[in-house]
Amino acid sequence: MMDPNLKISVKRSVTTTVARSLIAILLLAVIITGFSIITLASSLNDAAAINTSGSLRMQSYRIAYDISVDSPRLRAHIGAFQDSLLSQELQLLNNLAVPEEIRQSYEALIINWTRLRPELEGPDREFYLEQVGRFVNDIDKFVFVLQRHSENKLQVLALVGSVGLGLILAFVLFLIHYTQKRIVNPLNMLVSASQNIQNKVFDVDLPPIRNNELGVLSNNFSVMAKELKELYYNLESKIESKTLKLTKANRSLNVLYECSTQLSSSFLTRDTFENILSVTLNADGVNALRLNMQHSNQSEWQLDASVADIDPNATWYSLPLSVDGDALGTLEWQGNKHIVDEMLLSNLAFILSRGIYYSHAQKQAMHLAVMEERAALARELHDSIAQSLSYLKIQTTLLKRHLKTIDSDDCAAIADDISEQLKTAYNQLRELLNAFRLSLTNSDFGLALEEMIEALQGQTPTNIIVDSTLDTLSIDAQRQMHILQIIREACSNAIKHADANSLRIQCGQNDEEGYVEIVDDGKGFSLDQDKPDHYGLNIMNERALMLGGHVDIVSAPSEGCRVSLTFPLK
Repeated sequence: MMDPNLKISVKRSVTTTVARSLIAILLLAVIITGFSIITLASSLNDAAAINTSGSLRMQSYRIAYDISVDSPRLRAHIGAFQDSLLSQELQLLNNLAVPEEIRQSYEALIINWTRLRPELEGPDREFYLEQVGRFVNDIDKFVFVLQRHSENKLQVLALVGSVGLGLILAFVLFLIHYTQKRIVNPLNMLVSASQNIQNKVFDVDLPPIRNNELGVLSNNFSVMAKELKELYYNLESKIESKTLKLTKANRSLNVLYECSTQLSSSFLTRDTFENILSVTLNADGVNALRLNMQHSNQSEWQLDASVADIDPNATWYSLPLSVDGDALGTLEWQGNKHIVDEMLLSNLAFILSRGIYYSHAQKQAMHLAVMEERAALARELHDSIAQSLSYLKIQTTLLKRHLKTIDSDDCAAIADDISEQLKTAYNQLRELLNAFRLSLTNSDFGLALEEMIEALQGQTPTNIIVDSTLDTLSIDAQRQMHILQIIREACSNAIKHADANSLRIQCGQNDEEGYVEIVDDGKGFSLDQDKPDHYGLNIMNERALMLGGHVDIVSAPSEGCRVSLTFPLK
């Protein structure tokens, strides 16, 4: 493992070495190609020169034959020989690129021909026949020299090509070996090292240090791996710390949520606050809790909760309980102050303060509700039974007067009237008592209505039909009670007085307004007719006013009756 702090400078560049090798290969290829082209270009004339020089030998013998047979074409053949000997193919041999031996042989042929031609054109032609053998030998030597020169050029070309290809192959092998050793292997090691880092293994094996680009890369990669290792472990430490804090905060939030859930019950009792203290004991560092209630409008009480027996020698820490500056008591706790989430306990104190305040307000509201119901009961008893009893008192006075005159017929009538009124008063009292016994055993308005109608259906053969789509989420229990009482009163009147075959109840809403309709097909009545003995309609109107709405009654003799209630939902 190399020292990551070692600084390396590029002295033997990998790219430079590879570039030089490629340039050398390119130069060798250019040299071989150029030499081959030049050699082949110079060899293009060799074949023509050899062919032409070879034809001189045949032409020499042909001239000798012409002399022997005294051919008339002798002069033509001499001219043809002259043209072949001085042809362009052979004239090109007279340059410095051609070996001296070839030039000398060619010049000797020209000299011999110059010496023999006058003899051919003179009378003594036999001299040519004597010299033709040696002249042909000179031509053969010249052809041989040309052929050997051409062969030598091909051999040199083959040698140069072989040497060049060998050098190119050597450079290629060197380049392959160099790239494998100095590029591929280090890169594979760097790839392996990067995979190890990806797998969180930061102690990696890197290629040995060299004064090239990969050496610099290897050194920088090693430095990076070391820095990543430090950053990773620092980050892990921070993440672990943050995770502990978040876990603690999550537990605190769960405690607060469970405490808030306990306070969401409709009626708060002592058990509710005991459950809140028990839930809070799940918080870190809390060993014991004590809730002290001290308020001028409530009796003092105290609750204790602990994970074990309370240590009398341990320190108690106190938090005040108050709402809008009104002190309600204290929340005390024991535990490790360095571990306990004091913000959690402060929020718990706030929740308990609100819970205690709500519990007290809840009791006051229940007390006021009871008082209001008693007052309503007193009003209804006064408006119904009290008037009936007052009438009985007057009738009793009349009875006393008539008894003095001993008028038996009048006494009997008055007595019957008193009996009837007593019966009426008794029935009204029973109806009022049944009305006050009505309670919402179901929080859902539809179920409560069905329960009430089921009880009324058992009292009459009239077919009662109910259709309710009223959403009562925004209607509290008190308003719901008034609505049910109005429906009950209207149904009771129809059952007792209408002699109806069917009774239909429809409840619904339009936007922010609710409505109730009770329709029967009974005998109906005249709205102008005064009924002093019945006060149900007045009671329904009073309840409608309490709802913020109103009741409309539409009826006529033999046309049934329709009672409509409209009221705001909020």
